[in-house]
Amino acid sequence: MRYVTITIGEMQQRLNVKDELSWNIIVDALAPELKPGAIFALSGPLGAGKTTLVQALAATLGVDKQLQSPTFALMRSYPLTKPVNGVSRLIHVDAYRIENENDIVPLDLDEELAEGQSVLLIEWPEKIPTWMIAHSHVSIDISMS
Repeated sequence: MRYVTITIGEMQQRLNVKDELSWNIIVDALAPELKPGAIFALSGPLGAGKTTLVQALAATLGVDKQLQSPTFALMRSYPLTKPVNGVSRLIHVDAYRIENENDIVPLDLDEELAEGQSVLLIEWPEKIPTWMIAHSHVSIDISMS
């Protein structure tokens, strides 16, 4: 069984993920936050479902290809087939292999956000704490029990 805790400002919501279809409940809970420049920080142990959640969100938004974990590429960008709430691109970052926060500088995440059409999903945000503190974000913690 997995539990997903979503923290938006002072509000916290805990949801139960029983099966693959349950990820859509999580996506529905995130829907009000889907707007250009939104940052979603996904935490949890290896195999918890961070990439699975990103895949469910991408499918809901109309990304027409299968998402792959960007563990070795660090970042992958996916255009939406048609904009949703002004969002036309999903950017998926996996910071797992980041050893020094300066390693994210070449990704130009601030520039990506400044374009005003993207949503940023970051797995392993604890690897880039200084960058995360400087940016407002929705925290999503996936725990397994």
